[in-house]
Amino acid sequence: MTNHTRSSQVSLAALLLAGLSAACMNDPLAGTSPPDDGGVTPGAGTVATTTSTGGGGTTTPTGGTGGSTASTDVTQFWFLEGAERAVDILFVVDNSPSMDPKQTALATNFAMMMQQLQMLPGGLPDLHIGVISSDMGAGAEGIGGNCDAPLGDRGLLWGNDPTPGVRATVAGAPNNGCGLYSGARWIEDIQNPNGIGRQQNYTGNLTDVFSCLAKGVGVNGCGYEHQLQSLRVALNPQAGVNDANIGFVRQKAYLAIVLVTDEDDCSANPDDVTNDNMFLQRPPGQTASLKCAARGHVCNGKPIPNYDPVNGYSGTGFSTALSNCAPKEPKNPVDPAYLPLIGVQDMIDWVNRAKALPQDQIFVSGIIGWPANNDPSTVFYQIGKDATSLPPPQNTYWDYMPICTIPTQMAADGNIYKAYGGLRLKKFIDGFGDRGQTFSICNADFTSALTQIGDAILQPMTTGCFPYPLADTDTTTPGIQPDCQVVEKIACDMPGTGGCMPTGYMESPLSECMDAGPPLDPANPQINNIPDSVRPCWYLSYDTAPSTGCSRAPNGQKISALRPTGTVAPAGSLLALTCVTCPASNPDCTAASH
Repeated sequence: MTNHTRSSQVSLAALLLAGLSAACMNDPLAGTSPPDDGGVTPGAGTVATTTSTGGGGTTTPTGGTGGSTASTDVTQFWFLEGAERAVDILFVVDNSPSMDPKQTALATNFAMMMQQLQMLPGGLPDLHIGVISSDMGAGAEGIGGNCDAPLGDRGLLWGNDPTPGVRATVAGAPNNGCGLYSGARWIEDIQNPNGIGRQQNYTGNLTDVFSCLAKGVGVNGCGYEHQLQSLRVALNPQAGVNDANIGFVRQKAYLAIVLVTDEDDCSANPDDVTNDNMFLQRPPGQTASLKCAARGHVCNGKPIPNYDPVNGYSGTGFSTALSNCAPKEPKNPVDPAYLPLIGVQDMIDWVNRAKALPQDQIFVSGIIGWPANNDPSTVFYQIGKDATSLPPPQNTYWDYMPICTIPTQMAADGNIYKAYGGLRLKKFIDGFGDRGQTFSICNADFTSALTQIGDAILQPMTTGCFPYPLADTDTTTPGIQPDCQVVEKIACDMPGTGGCMPTGYMESPLSECMDAGPPLDPANPQINNIPDSVRPCWYLSYDTAPSTGCSRAPNGQKISALRPTGTVAPAGSLLALTCVTCPASNPDCTAASH
């Protein structure tokens, strides 16, 4: 590589980075955390964990109720009366040479995910569905092979762009572009404003369009996969880089992220000085996967033994349980073993900033290199030589070894189906708490994974699910007789004036719906018996439908507001609840033993 070539390509990357820096002092291509701008801190104000729509739960212990010696809690909780029906689903699809059988599995089983979403009352939610690749190049210059383009696909959504020379465009885009209309870079399938029919920016079947896009990213991407960097840049579109992404993420919509990859993340800054020449120095006889693993992981609390950032691996092999290994944390650059990759927590923070309420609006799933039994102590983290690697002499190179193989399945490059331990990706997914779920790509059939991902997307769109065990105030009556105070909060335009509270809501306490005296039976609430004269009121019901109900709440319990006939809750209205609940350690509020 000549100095002239290096200088020219560095200038290209610098030009793109300059545009980013002008738009944002801490741009998403850089590895520094964004400044605190007074926005919502992820998880702020949420003491108790919840999976219900928009809810923030705060629990306070109390003494016994009704003369019982059992302890109870008082839990405050809120949720949107009308569920937000919009969701933006972003797939990060690894497009390195080993991925074609995995892309096929994704394309084949995507219909399972759509079947789950179709179960939402009223049918499919308002959808944006996009696909990005894992290719962000390898540093500030093209290093040849599949990593020839600085910044790779730039986190640009794959679509139908007839502009000549534009990357991240499906084959044949000027003719059909997977069925997307010309210029479209994501699937749009939303309900018409009049409630009749759908607005779509494609022709044909939604599942077929997505399947084409999922495979359209190809398998010629850079082998230094930047799954997390591509995701972060995609969610922060910048002029001159990927501004065609603007509009994909909608302010009020949920954001569901799905990672599909068989290798761990190797995201680093594009500047070769900042990334410590991470991609320019690879000693002969050693793979790119080994370099990413050795510089991005620690095992038994220490760097990978016998690995030097400049000279590479000098050992004779290494093996330990995957459970003994973890992503390396950022350190001072003067440390020769420091992390040249972007810290995982930095990635989590940037993604969370894509939404005002990330703890309620963002959901992350990964089909990644992880043990099929979810037990990392049962597989090995190994440095060795993979005799099955093609083409020769790849089989003689020191390599980061796969945690699973399926010899009967082949990739386009002739290699057998493999997956490598995704330590950085697992930490990223786990960083979203109960909004993150991991599936093993070692299971070549994605049916179960995509079904469960669809189910997880449905859950926040099911309003009223109350995830804490309600205390029963009358054990002589069948069912649960809850003790709740419910307030309806309707958004208003002039906070602090008239009936508009300083919080920006008009607040109205609701009474419990009664059926000729007693409350409605939660197992079979006869809401038609409630006259309009006492509405709006609230009632408890049990809804255990697997996907569209409250199956994750105790007893499937759901609290709803019953409005006058022919009316709906105003947009943005909330129900704020204060209920007596049982502690998690004693969900039946049974009397304490002495």
